[in-house]
Amino acid sequence: MAAFNSPREIGVAQYLTLHIEEVGDGTDPLPRTRGEFPGSPVVLDADGRLETGMLTAVVDGIGGMTSGLSCLPDWIVTTNLALRRADDSLVGRRGTGPLVVDVHVLRRGRSSVVTRGDVTSVAGDAVATFWLTCAVLTPEGGPPQFERPVGRLERVVPDDPVFRSSPAEFFGLEAGSRPGEVLLHPEPRLRNPWGILHGGATAVALDTAARGLITGTSDPAAATGAVVTDLVVHYLSPGRVGPLLARATEAGPAPTSPAGDRLVRVEVRDRGADDRAVALAMTTVRRRED
Repeated sequence: MAAFNSPREIGVAQYLTLHIEEVGDGTDPLPRTRGEFPGSPVVLDADGRLETGMLTAVVDGIGGMTSGLSCLPDWIVTTNLALRRADDSLVGRRGTGPLVVDVHVLRRGRSSVVTRGDVTSVAGDAVATFWLTCAVLTPEGGPPQFERPVGRLERVVPDDPVFRSSPAEFFGLEAGSRPGEVLLHPEPRLRNPWGILHGGATAVALDTAARGLITGTSDPAAATGAVVTDLVVHYLSPGRVGPLLARATEAGPAPTSPAGDRLVRVEVRDRGADDRAVALAMTTVRRRED
């Protein structure tokens, strides 16, 4: 596998056009960063909204980099991610962008890192809170190359039409055999330099499957009548071969949420690798009324 020479060349982050900057002088063992997400129209759904899977891809990209800075010269892989959206971000433009992501590492242990982040609008309105747990590893080819403190990290979008396509097209999503099933084809643009599917791509697929189950559609681009209000994802093994199948099943009403919210469990499996479990998620899904 290729060495990780440039963190600017991660396809998912290029599509999202994430900008990241380290806060402080780069000597803090528990780093802080500030990320910016412009929320360009291309990454929104057909109704002009930022779906929760896409927001999870944003925070996984920024939170993962921040976690990794605490481990240099080692690096990290995401193992668990929890995200909760503010109610006010589920309607209107507040939750679509531009957004600010403030991240700080809470704990750096021998084998794991715990990180927390807050997402706000540029006016300071709450959009989401997330927690990230990562495992420490020594990657083949070495870690990303950074100068500390990390200055404003800009993304250059490749001159390729797929980087201007819809989320369903960019993430290689395909309808499964029924509502609540989504296939993801792990194209090179969706992988990290070690050949592993980006955790944000997995989140987009499972979010789409959960919404499709509740709205009764198998079209990945058409499940716009519902929104995932919060999710917890456990990353179990790397997605390497594909296609990956995200399969959603309803688990009943959400006990601490407004009436009508549904708990939906989603499994993601790599069908090209003996149906190996890649991720398991529990989501809360709410039908949109606006």
